Formats: sequence, structure tokens, C-alpha cells
Amino acid sequence: MSVRRSLCVGPLLFALIPAAQAAESPTGYHPWAHDHVKPLEIDARDLIAHPERYRQQPIDQPDFHALDDSKAPVGSYAQPDPSKAGHTPDGWQQRGNVVLPSPVAAGDLEVDPGVAHGMAVIPGNEYPRKHTLFLNFNGGMLYSGSDNSAENKSTLARQAVYPTYEGGEQKALSIIQAVEEDVANYGIIVTYAERPNPTVPYTMQMMGGQWTDTNIDSPAGGVAPGADCGALGQRHVVYTFASGGTSATQAANTASQEAGHAWGLDHTFNCDSVMSYCGVSNGGFSNECDGLCETQCQGPNSAGCRLTHEEYCGEGNDQQNEDAELAWIFGGNEPDMEPPEVTILEPEDGLELEAGADIRVRTLVSDNYGGYGWYYVITRNGEEMANFVDFDRQVDEDYRAALNLGGLEDGEWVITVGAEDQFGHITEDTVTVVVGDPSAAVDDTGEPPMGTTGDDDPTEGTGSADGGVADDGTTGRGCGCRAQGSTGGTGLWGLLLLGGFVLRRRRR
Repeated sequence: MSVRRSLCVGPLLFALIPAAQAAESPTGYHPWAHDHVKPLEIDARDLIAHPERYRQQPIDQPDFHALDDSKAPVGSYAQPDPSKAGHTPDGWQQRGNVVLPSPVAAGDLEVDPGVAHGMAVIPGNEYPRKHTLFLNFNGGMLYSGSDNSAENKSTLARQAVYPTYEGGEQKALSIIQAVEEDVANYGIIVTYAERPNPTVPYTMQMMGGQWTDTNIDSPAGGVAPGADCGALGQRHVVYTFASGGTSATQAANTASQEAGHAWGLDHTFNCDSVMSYCGVSNGGFSNECDGLCETQCQGPNSAGCRLTHEEYCGEGNDQQNEDAELAWIFGGNEPDMEPPEVTILEPEDGLELEAGADIRVRTLVSDNYGGYGWYYVITRNGEEMANFVDFDRQVDEDYRAALNLGGLEDGEWVITVGAEDQFGHITEDTVTVVVGDPSAAVDDTGEPPMGTTGDDDPTEGTGSADGGVADDGTTGRGCGCRAQGSTGGTGLWGLLLLGGFVLRRRRR
């Protein structure tokens, strides 16, 4: 057993828990927890001068059905070159095919499950939550940074173009079918032909490549960041190193295992489980309490989610019930038929203000399942100034989606807040604020007096809004090709997504 030290994050956790619960709630260590109770801050003057900073650029997704164009001849698959090994990021250590925070890998700290339970008060973090697993066979540019699947940012990325899967479309479809079967009992959608919309959190699994295409330092069949007990991250990027010669069964087992690590699961000794190293047949997530494989698989005292596993298998048992934990996080496979609810409480619609005024945007966002996200669209006199997803889901002390917009200049400002769930339901609410003399916001040519483009690198944000939506004014929130294992192919889930709709309320 490892030494159970607790790193106090009391101020964060107590800020996230209602006062009635705070006195009884534990505080402890969780590497994926961060302070959500901090409104976004945007200076409207910067917004006017550099709107490109507040728009998320669309990411092209190559044609899945063109995988055969990249198919390598049998026997021609390149072998990894160990001399090209990467360097595991500072603060992390590789343990087999999982990369752990250094205190966890050393056995100094274990993750307190009370943190995940306490953070369920944040909108979108509720349990159970629907989720999407995006199997990316087409590769593409990856950037180094904290995991954010919607922006191709990965803790373990080399910051380079990740290679395309070389096994061809038919083998890829076999892998997809096996992974669908693994998650068929849970509220997890598998998609592959198109990536999910950026508003909704999803796990991206890079399929193909070699371990030397990532920033890890030792050979592995796949890799994922671990110790996210309770799946707080929700936007992880994980890897399955599968050349065209790797069997579909082996690749699917690895893919499910790496996704499992991202959702807080450790290795076990059960050879019928995908969380085991020994299985070569088609495995799944075990519904039994299986012994944790630490010393032999990850290193001594390195099961960072041991305390979470104990909630299902008993204190001190050193066992894990994968099915029970995934059912707690994601619930069952029933479809989500209800759209989110979005109500802007502040500012009042039609509010009139003097030039230079500041406003607080406070919005109630909720849904019947967790796993949803929200975005902001801001226009001035009909021109789009911002269109971005609040990836960190920043809230105020009352857990309302929170944005502070300062220094408003003359004009009619229209603010839209929208939420999207994992089934493609989108709900929006909109308010209008009139600042100063709206007619003063345009000159005789009808153009805004301040430039809307600049020489600054549009990827250099201000830190106040992390991302957005497409530069062409579209949201990119359409329906992708999604599948769920229990129905086969796109089935019922895909049909529901194709029927996705937007609820809009405009208060006047």
C-alpha cells in the first residue's frame, strides 16, 4: 500500500461545494482539478480591435473513407527508432502505457475521490454524464499543452503532424466495432468519420503512429495521461500505437484501455479485461473486483485512483470494478432526449448604458445529464466580435456561467449564450444591450471606426477567452457520424443526432 498523504486544495474545493455541504466534504489531491469559480474577463476594446483572438478556428477533418490511400503494403511498416524517443513532460513520469503525475508515480500522493464528488456542482460536471469517444484515424497537427481535444492540444504531443493510420478502412472499421462493443453499456458515443463539435467535451483517441511520435521516453503499445479519477478532464487526448500490421483485436483492446486510463481506470490482472496487459483475445471492461496490477504494470504504489476503486470494492482490497466505475461516471446507454436549458439572468435585455460601462453576463445552464458545454457569441451593430467555447466552464460563486465584459463602447451589443449536449441538442438565449449612442459606432462609410484585423498572431489569445468557433461566422455545431455499439453502426443514436435541433429564446 502506498503512503496516503493529502495535498490540501481546501480553498478550491470549498469554493465549489455549497455551504451546507462544505463542513462535511473532504479536501485532498486531484491533479485534474482547477478553479472553475472565476468569471471569464474580456476587455471590449480589445475585442473590437482584435476579434480574431476570440474566434476559434475550425479544424479540418480529413475523409475517413480515404484511409485506403494511406494504406501501407503488408510487411512494409516502419519500426520505431528508439533514438527518437521523446522527453516526458516535467511533472509527469511514464509507467508502462500510462503517464502519471510525478507524486502519484512515486507513491507519495493518491487522488482523493471526494474532490471529484465535490466538483459535480459545476455545470456539465454532473454524474452521470454522457460522453463521446472520437477515434481519429486520420491524424493531423497536434500541439503541446494541457489536454484539449477540441483544439488538438495534448500533454503528450510532440507538436507535430501525427501520422495517419496505415491499416486501411476495413481494418479501421473492425477496430471501431470492437471498441463500440466495449462501451455499449454506458452513456458513451463512439464517433470516427467527423469529430464532435467543440462545445461538447470528448476524448480523442489517436489511432496509428508509433510511441516515438509522442513525447514519451519508453516503448509502449499506447499511452494516456492517468490519475484523472472521476474523469474530471473530459477533453483528454490518448494514443493507440497501431501500425497496419497490428491486429484489429489488439488495437481495439489498446484503444479501450487508453480511454479507460483517461477515465480513471488502472491496470488489473484480469486477462479478460482490456485493462490488463495479458489479454490477446477480444476483451471488455470487467464487472468484477479484479486485483490491481501495480508493481508488475505501473510500478509499486502507483495506482493513483486506488481510493476511488475502494468505493466499489471495499477499503484496502486493492481491486477495481471497471463496470461499476464507468456506470457511475457515464450512466447507461439510454439516449438523451432533453435539450439543455439556458437562461441569461444578467444583464437585463434592452439595458441602456453609458459608453465605457462594464457588464456582468450571468447565465443558468443545466441539463438532465452532465457532459454538456456552453459558448458565447457577441456582436456589435450586427458585426460578430466573438464566438468562442468556454472550455473551462468558468462560473461565479453561485455556479452560473460567468463572463465579465468591460469597457463597452458605443453600439448595440447582442450577447448570445448557447449550450450543447452530447446528442446534438443546442439551446440559446440572447440579450441586447445599448451603449451610448449606437449611431456613433459607425462612420460615414458605415464601417466601424476601429480596425477589426491586426498584425498580431491570431493564435495569441489574451487569456480571457480560450477559444471560440469558426471564423466564417458558422458555429460548426452540426451532426457528425456517430455510432453506439448496442445498436450497430449509427443506429438509433446516429438518427437522433441527425435530428438534432436548436432551441432559441430571444427576450425583448
